[in-house]
Amino acid sequence: MAKKKEEPKVNILGKEYTQKDIDGMSEEAKAMLSHRQDLINKIDRANFNLIQMQFGLKAFEDGLREQGIGEKQDQQAT
Repeated sequence: MAKKKEEPKVNILGKEYTQKDIDGMSEEAKAMLSHRQDLINKIDRANFNLIQMQFGLKAFEDGLREQGIGEKQDQQAT
């Protein structure tokens, strides 16, 4: 006996929705879902970029310290 394939669900604000549920939403609701997902993606990219920038800043600051500029890492106040 073949198992019935379960339709994938998407969690939106704590509730599970199928693609059929989403297809039945108003055009305005679908647009809001698209904007929401785009904002989530932008926030994820911004967090990724922030980590890269913090790492890069530390690398350049370490490079400056190696050149004798500024205080050495172990002499800084915590």
